[in-house]
Amino acid sequence: DDLVNRLPDGLETPKYDVVARRKAGYEIRNYEPYSVCTVEMKSSVKANDEKRTKTDAKVSMPQLSGASSFGALAGYLFGKNSQETAMKMTTPVLTTNAGMDVEDASSNGDTKEMSFVLPSNYWNEDGTARAPQPLDGSGVRLQRDEGGTRATLMFGGFANKAEVKERKAQLLTLLEGDTEFVMSDGAKITLSQYNDPFTPPWKRLNEVSVKVTSK
Repeated sequence: DDLVNRLPDGLETPKYDVVARRKAGYEIRNYEPYSVCTVEMKSSVKANDEKRTKTDAKVSMPQLSGASSFGALAGYLFGKNSQETAMKMTTPVLTTNAGMDVEDASSNGDTKEMSFVLPSNYWNEDGTARAPQPLDGSGVRLQRDEGGTRATLMFGGFANKAEVKERKAQLLTLLEGDTEFVMSDGAKITLSQYNDPFTPPWKRLNEVSVKVTSK
């Protein structure tokens, strides 16, 4: 309960029902559809690059992992888009293939991506078509997440790479013993970070999750 109470006030977040709470410490959730803006994380793109001021927001902590991707998404959300429309910040920030380096993901023929959730007025089926469109060259694209069933493990502190790898392994090990659900074929681990970078570790909420199907 302490972790749930760390959810920031006043920010929209995807809606879900808890299907089951496991004694081992993870939850099975059923998510409603929602929409996101997404960018591929690339080591070649640097945060606060002067060549990208048209599309990216300036980030206050450019040394952080994923800062350039955060800047591109924040730029889109806060008005650097086709309609010059500023939208409200939401939570969480999502990272797919969490716990992997960008290079590791690409060597596996995969990509690592970061996403922001769009405001809920863009969550219906035509939401990504109605939403302000990303600017050319931003690398941002809009997509709808159909929701579905996920196994989710919450944790506090800073979600550094070592911590995420440990939590990812913990969730997958726990799932192996689940009598009702199994990880979906080809499913990727997603990291959810709910708080801004300035929130102290003892107030932070993070999650690792993966799509599951009934056995």
